[in-house]
Amino acid sequence: MVSAAQRLSSQTDQFELVGVLEGRVLRLYLDRYGSNAPVAKAQIEVESGTWKAVATEVAPAVYTVAAEPLTRPGKHALTMTVQAGDVTDLLDATLEVGPASGAALGSPPARVSGTWVVWSGAVVLALAALGFIARRRRHAARQSAPL
Repeated sequence: MVSAAQRLSSQTDQFELVGVLEGRVLRLYLDRYGSNAPVAKAQIEVESGTWKAVATEVAPAVYTVAAEPLTRPGKHALTMTVQAGDVTDLLDATLEVGPASGAALGSPPARVSGTWVVWSGAVVLALAALGFIARRRRHAARQSAPL
C-alpha cells in the first residue's frame, strides 16, 4: 500500500507535477498549471543528491523513473527539470518515505474482498437475530411459568 507520505507534488507558473513512489518506481504525472491540460512528450530529469535519472513516458503525460535510492526511509529532496516544447522549468519537491514494509518493496497491497465483508456482516446479523430470538423465548417462558 502506498501511503500519503510517499507522494510528492510541485508547481510553478508553467507546470504542476505529482509523483507517487510505487515500489522501486517513481510515477510522475505532468500537466499545465493554469489549465490542468496533460503535458505529453516532455523530458523530465529527476535529481536527489548525487542520484540522477531521466523519466520515460509510459502514457500521455505519465512518466516513470527507476528510483531505487528513493526507497530508503527518510526525506528525499528532489529537483525535477521539465522541458516541454520550448518551455523549460525547474520544480522542487520533497518525497518522504516511511519505514520499509512489504508494500514499499513492490508487493501487491492486501485487499479486503467485498464478498468477505458482505458474508461477515451477514454472520453478525444472523447471530444478533438468534440472540434476540433466544432472549424473547426465555422472557416468554418466564412469563408463562406458574409462580
